[in-house]
Amino acid sequence: MTYQEWAEEYKESAALLKQRTDHLKKQMITAHPSELRDLQFRFRIMHQMYLDCLSTASLLGSRKGGSF
Repeated sequence: MTYQEWAEEYKESAALLKQRTDHLKKQMITAHPSELRDLQFRFRIMHQMYLDCLSTASLLGSRKGGSF
């Protein structure tokens, strides 16, 4: 596996997390107040995971060389 392939896997993970956070945003709009805190917590965690995946993908994509 090359750094570029590894970076692509992180980008795919980021895309899946983005879909999930978008879905959570929609749920928060109509959520009952008793559920809202839990949804916000889940959103914050998944959003941070999304940002971490993008950052890692960028770092790996910038690396030179073949396999690791």
